[in-house]
Amino acid sequence: MSSNIRVKRICQYCGNEFEAKKTITKFCSLQCAQRSYKANLRAKKVEASNQELKAIKEKPLEELKEREFLTVRDAAKLLNSSRQTIYNLISSGQIRAVNIKLKKTLIQRAEIDKLFLMPEIAPQISASEKKIKEMDLRECYNMSEIQKKFNISEKALYDLIKREDVPKVKKGIYSYVPKERIDELLNA
Repeated sequence: MSSNIRVKRICQYCGNEFEAKKTITKFCSLQCAQRSYKANLRAKKVEASNQELKAIKEKPLEELKEREFLTVRDAAKLLNSSRQTIYNLISSGQIRAVNIKLKKTLIQRAEIDKLFLMPEIAPQISASEKKIKEMDLRECYNMSEIQKKFNISEKALYDLIKREDVPKVKKGIYSYVPKERIDELLNA
C-alpha cells in the first residue's frame, strides 16, 4: 500500500531538508543512512575502548588498596601526590614507616587511613594559661583600679599589658591582671 503524503523532514546525518513519503523516515538517502550506521558503530567501539582503558588504569589502584604494606611510590600513587610529600609526612611523624635495608621504606596501609581520621583536638593549655586559671582574683587589679591608682590612660595601660605580655583573666565584664606584675612594671 503506497502513501500519497509528502512530509518535509531534515536528514539526521547531513542536515539537509528533504521530502519524505513516510513520517518515520530519518535520512534523505540510503547513503546517509549507511554513513550514520557506520558512525554509530564507530562511536560504540570508541566508547567500549575508553571503558576498557579506564578499567585498566583503575586496576593498579584497586590492587594498592588491598595491600597491607606499601612502598613510598605506592603510597604516593594512592594519595595522588609526590614521593617527596610522603617523605615529608614520614619525617613530620604523621605517617610511621619502617626502613628495610637502606633503600626500601614500607608504610602500613592503616597509617595512610589514619591521615583521614578527624583528630581529636584537645586545646593545648600553655603554662601561662594554667597560671591565669589558677590566679586568685583577690591578688589582682581590674583595669579601672589600675587607671585610678597609677593615673594612666586606658590605651597606655592596654599597650603596656600587651607589650610586656602580662597575663590577663576575663571574668564577666571585668579583666583582671596580677597585682605584683603591675606594681613591678608601674613602680619601676
